[in-house]
Amino acid sequence: MIKPSPKVPPMPHRTPPAQPPVADPKIQLLPFGTQSWTDFERLVCELVEAAEELTQVARYGTAGQAQGGIDVVGRAVDGRWSAFQAKHVTEFSVASARETFDRFVHGSRPHRATRFVIVTSCRGISTQVRELALAYQAEFPDLLLGEVWDAEYLGRLLRPLPWIVARYFGDQVARRFCDADALAAHYGSPDGWADKPEDAVGISVARADPFALEVHRAIRVEDETLADDPLPPYLRRPSDEALDTVVDHAVQGTSGMAVLLGDSSTGKTRALWEAVQRLSDDWRLWHPPSPDTLLSSLRSVGPRTVLWLNEIHRYLLTTDADRDETVAAGLSELIRDPDRAPVLVLGTSWHTYRRPMTKAEGTTDENRERRALLANRWIRVPSHFTEDEVATLLTVPDLSDVRLHQAARSAEGRHITQYLAGGPALQERYANASPTARAVLEAAMDARRFGHGPELAAGFLEDAATDYLTELELDLAPEEWFAEALQYLSEPCRGVRGPLSPIRGTEGAGLRLRLADFLEQHARLTRGLHCPGDAFWRAAERHATASDRAALAGAAAARDRISDAKSLALSIAKADDGNALNSLAWHVEQHHGKLDATPYYALAAEAGHSKAQVRLAWRLEQNGNLDAAEAWYRRAVGSGVDVDATVGLASVLWEQGDQQAAQNLYEEALAAGGARSIEYQARWLAAKGRHRLALALTSCAFQAGNTEAFTGLAWTYMNPDEKPRAIAVLKHAYHVEGDVNAPRELAWILADDGDHVGSEEYAKIALELGEAGVLRGLGMMHAAEGNHQAAAGLYWHAYNLGMTLILLDLAAIREKQGELRRAERLYRRALREGHSYAAHGLTRVLELTGRGPAAEDLANLSYDTVITLACVRAAHGRRENAELLLRTLVAKGHTEALLTLGQIRQAAGDRAGAEAAFRQAVTAGVAQATQALTALHAAPQDREH
Repeated sequence: MIKPSPKVPPMPHRTPPAQPPVADPKIQLLPFGTQSWTDFERLVCELVEAAEELTQVARYGTAGQAQGGIDVVGRAVDGRWSAFQAKHVTEFSVASARETFDRFVHGSRPHRATRFVIVTSCRGISTQVRELALAYQAEFPDLLLGEVWDAEYLGRLLRPLPWIVARYFGDQVARRFCDADALAAHYGSPDGWADKPEDAVGISVARADPFALEVHRAIRVEDETLADDPLPPYLRRPSDEALDTVVDHAVQGTSGMAVLLGDSSTGKTRALWEAVQRLSDDWRLWHPPSPDTLLSSLRSVGPRTVLWLNEIHRYLLTTDADRDETVAAGLSELIRDPDRAPVLVLGTSWHTYRRPMTKAEGTTDENRERRALLANRWIRVPSHFTEDEVATLLTVPDLSDVRLHQAARSAEGRHITQYLAGGPALQERYANASPTARAVLEAAMDARRFGHGPELAAGFLEDAATDYLTELELDLAPEEWFAEALQYLSEPCRGVRGPLSPIRGTEGAGLRLRLADFLEQHARLTRGLHCPGDAFWRAAERHATASDRAALAGAAAARDRISDAKSLALSIAKADDGNALNSLAWHVEQHHGKLDATPYYALAAEAGHSKAQVRLAWRLEQNGNLDAAEAWYRRAVGSGVDVDATVGLASVLWEQGDQQAAQNLYEEALAAGGARSIEYQARWLAAKGRHRLALALTSCAFQAGNTEAFTGLAWTYMNPDEKPRAIAVLKHAYHVEGDVNAPRELAWILADDGDHVGSEEYAKIALELGEAGVLRGLGMMHAAEGNHQAAAGLYWHAYNLGMTLILLDLAAIREKQGELRRAERLYRRALREGHSYAAHGLTRVLELTGRGPAAEDLANLSYDTVITLACVRAAHGRRENAELLLRTLVAKGHTEALLTLGQIRQAAGDRAGAEAAFRQAVTAGVAQATQALTALHAAPQDREH
């Protein structure tokens, strides 16, 4: 359980008081009555963990669930479980006490708990209630039932725990209530964080400059009369309300994070700026210039700090995937750290970066830290204003500003913020460019699309631009064509920078330029089907940095330009840049089946990259080359930064017969936080038949805090011949190790194995542990067998226990049975309950019931839903319309739709059309496009009709 940090109050007013200050006396009782019942329950959960020294403490069940009168459970060092019932009441009667005790002693006690404590917020407990507790204790001597806590007893437990008091009642209450020694130990200094608060990063929010924080300057207009404020007035929008909630929690002492999601120039950064204006002057703001700076100084972030991560992909989606994960883990730790709360992490992102930052990567999900950090942090910022918002801009006196009025009247499609940022002028400059200027600009656009960093070398653009010119255009170009092109492209556009602006501090041969954000976004929408030729890639070899070459090499490989990818990789090796080579190897491994990643890992390993050394050693180990694997593992261990190296070395030593040295290394890895790595090692050993060692390592990983270790091992044995071993592992996990996940897994596996009695037994245990997901798994098995009635019954049970997502499964059953109206009602219900994926099912049902226009209106809400509609239409004989939908998506920049287009054509027997679509997808760098093309060529051709 995380101990929350105090909410440090603002600095007091500096004006001398009219009268001598009077010190507040210590308060005797905490104001439990001002809390909500949920906060009281959370307080009890944190208190019993801290004061009772219990482990595995957790709130039991979810709101609305049948919990048997239990709110919190925890495990003592002797293995016995305690159960707590939180009663947020002003009085606790004998009748209520009797009912509470009866529900516990006669109900199904979670974890077979033997101790039961009633925790109340009352100012006192009557003698009759205490006597009743003693009577129950006498009647049930095998249980501990005599404890009924009141507000006074809670106070005694909380006095040495200021972090909990501050969490729920505020800093001032904590200072007036808690013991002096505890306060001194917790707060450490008047600022409540560090001995040297001056070492904290950032500047006062009051001193922050919006333009230094990358807020766009607004356009300038010829008849502008309001010259005093460089920023026009701000119109609040619905996304600001969601952002306010996160900021309010920070003000109240709870760390948080929000990432505003929207395309270029939609007002994301301005919205963040307006939000931080609500913070008091004792808040600091830190805008780290690079991911390396962020990583190196993250420990210096103190309480009441805003961490400003505009364009968050610069920190979490770089060419160094390992560093990205480390940054994400550090930010997660910062948000969870009670000693540094409250902190506020604010970021922005384009839609194009969200998916690569949040999708699962590889079989072991090496993107998990980044996905976990960003989960539920997104706040969508609309790309354009509504008609009502435009009308407000034109009519509300407080928004009277000539710049806003011009944008409101002139912006195409109500794209107000883009107009203010000069977007139309940039597009006009691009459209009217000479062939040479256009070539330079498109080279920059493609480089940025392919992952090149924001700083583009002038030499690179000059050489690459020749690839975009015909031989005649190049012959007719003036001698100084490149200089003239730069002059045209760098001139400001209506108060904003030009399409390609020089970066201050670079000049001459070292000149570097930056592409305007709006045009970068425009390129992603319009140039997805373009891939440059040889001159572009050769220019990258000559001029791009190693990390940029790695990104471009990945882009070349994704577009099936294998020789270009190899040439770039070799040039990176000459630069001896291990980070760039490892990033390229990882990209090749994940996205390109034709290439073997091993040579790239070898190059990165030779350059000293520890992750690459581990991955290379693992491949050597798989191939039986243990001596070479050991050498690479030892080099990686020597760097001291990768626990996987320690586990790998242990694996090799065990195979070579040195079990004692291997055991020592496994223990070292666990001590270094490598419980997950140990789990993966155990799975691998199990697959090789080393079952006893696999089970021993899994147990160590579980005891070190990896709660999924036994589940992972069991599913390694899920082939028919070894299923009894999977069952044995899970039974050991639950009955011997106390793994609360095991009953759920056992219920599923036993049901699949035909043991319905055993399945029901473990399903009941899982439900007692608050795991409603077991019902969904059993329901899916019944549904797969065609027993829809039994599946629906289990699904409704899960829904009544709070699993609202199960509505999608219920709707799918009705849809499969042909009961489309019932399915529609369930999909609509799921949408009302916040499950946006239900739009797919609803779109499908609307189409199948003859309501095509309604289906299109719903589908247009998201790219994925349009794909669903296209597939439904193609499957029901409307292929031409389906292809029109998909080509429209491609024209809007969603080149991934080409895969679906190719699949529809292939299913219809149109091999030539399918090949054309897949080849376009390869050119666009769509993931899996090369594999789809290869599979098409390998598929037998249908006979001609």
